[in-house]
Amino acid sequence: MAAPRSRLVALTVTAVAVSAMCVVAGWWQWQRTQEALDLERATIAEPVAVADAADVDGFPAMSVGRSAYASGEYADQQIYVGPREFDGLSGWWVLTPLTTEEGTVVVLRGWVENRGAAAAAIPTGPVSVSGTLQPFETFYADRPRSPEGDLVVVSRSEIEAAWGAPVTSLLLVLAEQVPASDPGMAPVEPTVAAGGAPFPWQNAAYTVQWFLFACFTWVMWWMWAIRDRRDAADADSLAT
Repeated sequence: MAAPRSRLVALTVTAVAVSAMCVVAGWWQWQRTQEALDLERATIAEPVAVADAADVDGFPAMSVGRSAYASGEYADQQIYVGPREFDGLSGWWVLTPLTTEEGTVVVLRGWVENRGAAAAAIPTGPVSVSGTLQPFETFYADRPRSPEGDLVVVSRSEIEAAWGAPVTSLLLVLAEQVPASDPGMAPVEPTVAAGGAPFPWQNAAYTVQWFLFACFTWVMWWMWAIRDRRDAADADSLAT
């Protein structure tokens, strides 16, 4: 009986060592998963240049709702979209093209009660703007204009047709402009929040894999222990 018992002790020590190593590796991999997720979240929270988040051809899903910035000059064109409500009043959203080195960005500068209000005057000279990236509106695609001809939705195709130039695939809802306009318009609240960071499934899968290895080690230990007992019992029966 000494040999089987010694073998069982050796197997137990090996199982403890191997399973402990797997648990440590799994815990380390889980920490890597959390670090990767934190890094993705920090990246999304960091303001990004509009040109790095979207172009005329499209944008990654994580760009929607992100804080972004751009520099350039407003073109002498403007579109009013409405009617849109603000604080219980009916008015208009003001869209102005910002010409940058990378292309044209649609800036939703704010809300005014009346078209042609002094606050809606287009600033001249270079400006730096920051705000939140939002998608264009796709509802009422078959009738983006009212019977009077007013644009009722922020339609990319209608805007490009009016301005005669392609625009970046996301618009910028203005939060800050330098130099600031005086008087300024009422700000428009972004409607689409930033999406969450993609979960690092590959790292998480490695974590689960290591813990499964630890469990498998003890399954194998149990099988070897049963086999040793059976072999010992067979040896005893043969001896008698």
